[in-house]
Amino acid sequence: MLSSIWNWFRNLSKLFVWVVVVPTGLSILYFGFIASPVYISESRYVVYSPGEHFSSSGGLASLISGLGGSYSSSASQTIMAYISSWDAMMALNHRFDLAKLYSQGVDWLDRYGGLFHPFKNQVRLWRYYQSMTTDSVDPTSGISTLKVKAYSPQAAQEMNRFLLAKGQAIVNQLNAGAREEAVKFARQDVEQARANLAAATVALTRYRNGQQVISPLQQSQLQLALVNKLQDQPIQEKTQLAAILAHAPQNPNIPVLRSGVQALETQIAAAKAQITGDHQSLASKDTEYETLQVNQAIAQKLLEAAVTALEQARITAQKQELYLETISAPNAPDAPQLPRRIEGILATLVISLMIWGVLVVVIGGIKEHHER
Repeated sequence: MLSSIWNWFRNLSKLFVWVVVVPTGLSILYFGFIASPVYISESRYVVYSPGEHFSSSGGLASLISGLGGSYSSSASQTIMAYISSWDAMMALNHRFDLAKLYSQGVDWLDRYGGLFHPFKNQVRLWRYYQSMTTDSVDPTSGISTLKVKAYSPQAAQEMNRFLLAKGQAIVNQLNAGAREEAVKFARQDVEQARANLAAATVALTRYRNGQQVISPLQQSQLQLALVNKLQDQPIQEKTQLAAILAHAPQNPNIPVLRSGVQALETQIAAAKAQITGDHQSLASKDTEYETLQVNQAIAQKLLEAAVTALEQARITAQKQELYLETISAPNAPDAPQLPRRIEGILATLVISLMIWGVLVVVIGGIKEHHER
């Protein structure tokens, strides 16, 4: 039987041997005995905001929408961009030593620094890392799928978990930046309102100390009450004086009564002058005092409004915060997913046969042309 196979092989054309048999044999050798197994750790997550709503109509989108939230495609794209970035590679390299992870125990063709990936430097390592890591998002459901390839299941899982944690850190960073930006101007308004209120209070205090007055209105009311009380006494004194003049005009108390009436009238006049008199009267002080008091009240209202606006801005920012929810944690695969050995061998055979067929037709045409 072996002799018949050998005779069949000897009868094959050199073209078929070199174009079909040799490449197929090499692919069997590589995929069957040389190619290192590649493990893929997969995780799934969604980035959503409770304060927004979906326009989509199906899948996880409608579910989260019913709960009062929506996924954020921009945040998902940001995480995707980071995972494929230089910074992500450097952070992962600092944690896992990617050059060692991608080279030790890996076949000499596919490893970092091997035949297919020559030249060891940071840029080449970055390109190799990008070929081993993919992150994609479903535009309908908003679910992102992170796949990390490695040459051991533990390394693939740990790297996937590390990148997922980095994605969470990015979401937290986006939230912090958005929250700070949202309350920035409201906080400035509060600080300005506090400064205005402090200035208005200081101005009112200085006026009180300078004019030696607490409240012109209240003091005027007290002064008016004193005037009204004093006005009752001259009436009594005048009535008593009139009675004495009518019945005892020689009474020695008449000068005393007249002097008392005059003193009371002088006191009443002085009290009235304090209320409505010159520029030192309470009435003249009341206008400026009321202006300062109104300014203080307005500053107080503006501060209350600014504080309310600040709290509202914080509530709005909280409603717009993003959340990264892990749907499927990074797994530790118990079997390699790559390379697809049988598919690779069959693909090599099919492509070799196609090339061989084309070459047979071309060479046959050339021979026929020369025979003519």
